[in-house]
Amino acid sequence: MDCPSGEHGPMIHLYAEYLQNIRTLSIQASLATPSNQATKAILTADRHYLTLEHEGEKATIPLPVSLGSHGDRTLAVPAAPTKDLTFRLNVGPRLEPHDALSNSVHNPENIIPWMAGDLTPETAVSCATCHAEIIGPGQIRQWKDLPSEGWAEMMDFWHCHKPDEPHGHAQEAENVSRGFAANSKLTTRPGLGLVGPMGFLLSTGDCIMLEIQSASILCMKCHTAIGVLDPSTEGFKLRKPCLSVAVSQKSSSQGYSHEKWLSSALLTAAESQGVMRLALHTSDECSDHPISMMHTWLFAPDLMISSSAADTTDAIRVVKVLYREGVPADLETLGKMGSAEGELEVSEEEWCEMRTLLDRAAALLPEKARRFQQWKVGLLRRFVEDDVSDMR
Repeated sequence: MDCPSGEHGPMIHLYAEYLQNIRTLSIQASLATPSNQATKAILTADRHYLTLEHEGEKATIPLPVSLGSHGDRTLAVPAAPTKDLTFRLNVGPRLEPHDALSNSVHNPENIIPWMAGDLTPETAVSCATCHAEIIGPGQIRQWKDLPSEGWAEMMDFWHCHKPDEPHGHAQEAENVSRGFAANSKLTTRPGLGLVGPMGFLLSTGDCIMLEIQSASILCMKCHTAIGVLDPSTEGFKLRKPCLSVAVSQKSSSQGYSHEKWLSSALLTAAESQGVMRLALHTSDECSDHPISMMHTWLFAPDLMISSSAADTTDAIRVVKVLYREGVPADLETLGKMGSAEGELEVSEEEWCEMRTLLDRAAALLPEKARRFQQWKVGLLRRFVEDDVSDMR
């Protein structure tokens, strides 16, 4: 995947992405020196890889989608010298999901590991950093998915505004007792694990090897912050990115990269709020302290890409994120934002990690593809089927 470097970077930077909606493979090449008559772009015989030759150097990338076995293998390089080459190749109409040259069958859904359906009474949970056991096998007898974001408000709205029933609040007490009114209180209890897209909510008595420092939950062995004390339930809210899980006694304990968890959080928030733009914000415990904010735009939520700057020889499933940091604001300002932009509150650690990952991922893109108008362009890797194949 790597190609020899010039003085300030690689001689050749190759990047390809599959634009699924228009069945087009877009290829961009950035050269350290202008192209010439000897510059060549050639597909392998099976049309699974592209090699670009320039100034005696070569760079090869796998194509993120199969092009089939027909068509010219040599791509036309413009006669006029240029440092930036662009190719667009049509993908055949009979493409099947498994034709994508990824490490798994392509699934367009947002894959979220460790939901209640994946877990069993034998599930064990450990600290991802030091592997200290937090939940032993048999400790949690039942796992349940938490309601989706905003469930209480929606249920209250529905029961107050049924078209065929009076709009009074006479049945509010009954709704509370049945557990679906807006003021119903979520509670934890021993032996029950409540599961959200990004974390577990657990009874404090079910967890070991944890200590509380302010509102943070730390691993007692390595002192890594892995969650917070939930004020409404007084339970432990543990963050999945900081954990390792063995779903059964027959499976080994496994954790995932923070990058994939963060992309999953963006996709989940966008889906639940019905938006493609999100304002990420984080704040100090002091309520009157200004908050940091990053505007994000999920420009391509599901994209297969290849890059000569990547650390893998496989195509990569990503979400392309356009982002720019906003000025510090207060929560009231966020509330007045237009409905076209949703919100996602993250911890200070997640905020810093998101910004670092997006900035770093820009290296996968050619220089001219790293900005779009006033936005920076970044990529975040997504979960793929192989990540969860052992659980399904």
